[in-house]
Amino acid sequence: MHMLAVLDLSNNSLTGNIPVNLGASPTLEMLNVSFNKLTGPVPSNGLFAAINPNDLVGNNGLCGGVLSPCSKSLALSARRRNPGRIHVNHAIFGFIVGAAVIVSLGIMFLAGRWVYRRWDLYSNFAREYLFCKQPKEEWPWRLVAFQRLCFTAGDILSHIKESNIIGMGAMGIVYKAEVMRRPLLTVAVKKLWRSPSPQSDIEDHHHHHHHQEEEEEDILREVNLLGGLRHRNIVKILGYIHNEREVMMVYEYMPNGNLGTALHSKDEKFLLRDWVSRYNVAVGVVQGLNYLHNDCYPPIIHRDIKSNNILLDSNLEARIADFGLAKMMLHKNETVSMVAGSYGYIAPEYGYTLKIDEKSDIYSLGVVLLELVTGKMPIDPSFEESIDVVEWIRRKVKKNESLEEVIDTSIAGDCKHVIEEMLLALRIALLCTAKLPKDRPSIRDVITMLAEAKPRRKSVCHVAGDMPIFRNTPVVGMI
Repeated sequence: MHMLAVLDLSNNSLTGNIPVNLGASPTLEMLNVSFNKLTGPVPSNGLFAAINPNDLVGNNGLCGGVLSPCSKSLALSARRRNPGRIHVNHAIFGFIVGAAVIVSLGIMFLAGRWVYRRWDLYSNFAREYLFCKQPKEEWPWRLVAFQRLCFTAGDILSHIKESNIIGMGAMGIVYKAEVMRRPLLTVAVKKLWRSPSPQSDIEDHHHHHHHQEEEEEDILREVNLLGGLRHRNIVKILGYIHNEREVMMVYEYMPNGNLGTALHSKDEKFLLRDWVSRYNVAVGVVQGLNYLHNDCYPPIIHRDIKSNNILLDSNLEARIADFGLAKMMLHKNETVSMVAGSYGYIAPEYGYTLKIDEKSDIYSLGVVLLELVTGKMPIDPSFEESIDVVEWIRRKVKKNESLEEVIDTSIAGDCKHVIEEMLLALRIALLCTAKLPKDRPSIRDVITMLAEAKPRRKSVCHVAGDMPIFRNTPVVGMI
């Protein structure tokens, strides 16, 4: 009641006297009790001393105060006639006033909550866009951002230490960096390997320095091109820092690690424990690769598609990472002189042609699909010496062995419909890993085939209701 400023009780058929304590409210500025059935004298304290008579009209039994004077016996006779009714009316009036107070407090609470949320949004906006540290020079380091960043090169450099290493690959070391605390922002920083130190001979040193400058320009040009890539299945490059000798790329951080660890580490297998989850990962990888091959100009060939370069976000959606080996395909079938890809994923024709094109990525993609279906590594300890997962399956096909034996039983079990769905994906993988590049499908063909192999129901086994699996599987017939 002490917070109430306006109280409108008009047209409520109220009876009895107006409570005197209403006039004692320190905040009440307006009271309207018109068109009720109130009787008795109008209080003269507080608000009632200057109340508008229009707020009292329609109550024929009211008198006194700002209205015409009451007869001396009116108030006394009213109390004598029905003292109990007066008490009841006071209680009803008090209840209505109390309810109005509660409603008012509720409205004030909701309004306060709305104001708080608006302020919180503004605070986050201010922190992110107005008051955050702007990227600045940290000589000799320079930060190049592909979007607005609220950290500096110094923030990145402070996290480049052994305790923050989360990965190491052919192109560099990956560090985890928490560069902001409010709000928390975690990024992944890849420190790229660089060329050896300069030679001692002065002429060679000059030549090496010139070559190093050209290499630096090539790398920065490549990184700037890649920084513009934006797709839900591509890891976003936020920016990079560099000096005269080193480059560190800053990526968005993926909390669930990489696909290779999720598939082959005993501690991480719970992440992809059903076929639907693995199928969704396959779709994400294919969509990301389609973006690189068909939606970028000039087309981008990844050159190192492998399970360790496929990261999993908080929703276990696949994100293709590590463009350190990626080269812009300036001309069709461009020949490169450096080794491309990782052992077990490299297309066989590279060994004698040294050519990399989209079909090279398709082969590597097929190996990843085989990992998803079989649960095996490309070079698995269970294989015979010097063979990979592709050759392992080819030998089973040549021996006319059932391909159901290569399915990962940890997720398929005895579910016949799941096994059939996985066999369809296996067929796609085998087409992708065909020996001749011309026999491999395009990435758009892979998208179409994967859509046709989509699981039609949840991977929960109801053996009694399943149809018997076909023995002469069409997968075998098309290999």
